[in-house]
Amino acid sequence: MDLYFIKIRARSKGTAEDIVGYFFGKTNNAPEFDFIVVPLRYSNMLDDITLEENLNEFREKLEKVKSQLKEVAGIYDVTLAFFAYLNNVMNRRGKIPLGIEFSTAIKESDNEVIKVIIQDLLEEWSPKMEVAVKCEGMLLEEYSTLTFLNVQEGFSDESIKEIYSRPDIVDLPEVFPVIDPINGTSIVQFDVEDKIPVVILNPGKFEKAIKDNIPDFDKNKSSVEGTLISKELVKIKSESLFLIKVELFSGVIAKSLISPSLKILSDETYFFKRKRRQTAYEKESEQQSARNIKVEIPSSTGSELLIAFMTTLLFTGALLIITYLFMK
Repeated sequence: MDLYFIKIRARSKGTAEDIVGYFFGKTNNAPEFDFIVVPLRYSNMLDDITLEENLNEFREKLEKVKSQLKEVAGIYDVTLAFFAYLNNVMNRRGKIPLGIEFSTAIKESDNEVIKVIIQDLLEEWSPKMEVAVKCEGMLLEEYSTLTFLNVQEGFSDESIKEIYSRPDIVDLPEVFPVIDPINGTSIVQFDVEDKIPVVILNPGKFEKAIKDNIPDFDKNKSSVEGTLISKELVKIKSESLFLIKVELFSGVIAKSLISPSLKILSDETYFFKRKRRQTAYEKESEQQSARNIKVEIPSSTGSELLIAFMTTLLFTGALLIITYLFMK
């Protein structure tokens, strides 16, 4: 689990308000959050938001309702006041410790603990709130695939089809960079020959070569560390995107179309996690092999012991004679 996402719906009888929103963050790190707070007479505006949507859908619905609330005089002020309150409470509690609590509870699939934490955070806003939560943990690769599916909806533009039909592009496998929504870096900051992590979405005619070189590429959409070999700015309607080519391994190059607003994973420690584990495993295997090597020392025979004893006597006798002659 690399990321956690907690969707929340709460109702306060004390302040007569409905609250809906989420916490989102990297495992054991401070969470980001977004919420809407409305008086109960406006709660019908939240009817379209449930806790069953995936991360992107939930965020989109939240943003849509937020835009509507801003058009109603004075109503959005309650949400702004809630933001200030929640930020203050989290600062007092410690945002990173809170992220660790969230991460631990989600790893253990303990929704009740999450509910208790949320109720505790909201206690000073309104005591004894009714709280419902839905939590999920995900890998960065899973989040990246979800992001691609969301971005792909805008890929029906004719100019994109034209780009993808280019002779140097059309047959290449399609990949998508691993997205780190918290600490990632824009594709603008990557240079040719930089390493870039990608998820292989469509191997195309290179499927056999990819499977031969990367056997687990399609398991949980595992990431592959490729090398950026070209980066081209292309115009799509009013938006600028980057068309990149990535060398997956010798002889196989893949394509991807990326918005500069996306945050790409650039944390080297993530890239080398598996390599370190593999290196540690190899060292342990070597040590185990060394422990299993038997060094055999031939046993001495009786005749060898006798020869050694006689040699010692002769050497001692010679030494005594030489000493006697010198002293004479």
